[in-house]
Amino acid sequence: MVGKLHPSLDRVLDAHTHLSGSDSGESPDAIVSTMDDAGVDKAFVFAPLLNTRSWQLDEDDLEHIQTHNDYCADICSAAPERLYGFCVLNPTPSLGGGDKHQAVSLMVEELHRCYHDLGLRGVKMVPSGWYPNDPAMLPLYEAIANAHMYTVFHVGIFLDAKEGSFCRPAFYEQVHQVSTMRVQLAHLGWPWVDETLAVLAQEKMTHGSDPARWQMRADVSFGPPDDWQLSSWERALTSVEPQRLIYGSDGFWPMEADRYVQAHLLPQLGVFETAATLGHVAEEGTDERHQLRQQIFFDNAWSHWCNAVREPQAPRRAGRTISTPQAAQKAH
Repeated sequence: MVGKLHPSLDRVLDAHTHLSGSDSGESPDAIVSTMDDAGVDKAFVFAPLLNTRSWQLDEDDLEHIQTHNDYCADICSAAPERLYGFCVLNPTPSLGGGDKHQAVSLMVEELHRCYHDLGLRGVKMVPSGWYPNDPAMLPLYEAIANAHMYTVFHVGIFLDAKEGSFCRPAFYEQVHQVSTMRVQLAHLGWPWVDETLAVLAQEKMTHGSDPARWQMRADVSFGPPDDWQLSSWERALTSVEPQRLIYGSDGFWPMEADRYVQAHLLPQLGVFETAATLGHVAEEGTDERHQLRQQIFFDNAWSHWCNAVREPQAPRRAGRTISTPQAAQKAH
């Protein structure tokens, strides 16, 4: 399928996908079948988000977080060479009875459980009720780095009116205080695209030009509305090294292959090609364009994962049916 879309796109890694939960009817076989038909080799798969109006959790929600992480490990256990599982952690103070330090401690415990008991090697976090540059978060970042886990942060505004004010790109600069942490900033931080690119670019002063030393890369999943997508891609391609940029669909499973291709992969390919041409980044039909395309749609995410993760994931099969009635559903 990928060869039909573009004969020079060899492999695809979708670095930003979501599980919808048990009520959606998704299954690992259906996900892998869609990937096969759409030409996607690997996917980063996030545990279901919680269905809360404001992301403000309470102490009773810890059980739901754990259940959703169990569910993610169970799904990914069926195809661990294709589906790379990410637990979702949320150190919001309300989870710890209003104590942010207690909430962080609870998430450190859950992180260790997800690593050792569930075999997951990825972490997804959505700042809400907490700021990613709060010094209280450092113990969690240190635990993630010590476990050699890969982290994806939501960055930018929420298109469903949740609290994007916690997710400004500059707030993630605290990651540099934990030098072995490797993170992916989602959605190019829209509408703060320029700020995201500035955060990425300034790493050259501290980490140099070797991509293996960079702590941050960004995915270009469609956070920007239609009118902003081309300009966001073009700015990204001309402002930072192309090894910084990662393809992601932000798609929610389950999804038919035709829907995936037409709503995600094909539009991203088209915008990439146009932005590369308009930005005079790599001439059409050249090996340089081929290499650039392959970096963004596979190599950059995979190398960043490999730089972060020391032990391969080993997602655990649950051995039971897991119900996730608190999973947030998204129309797709």
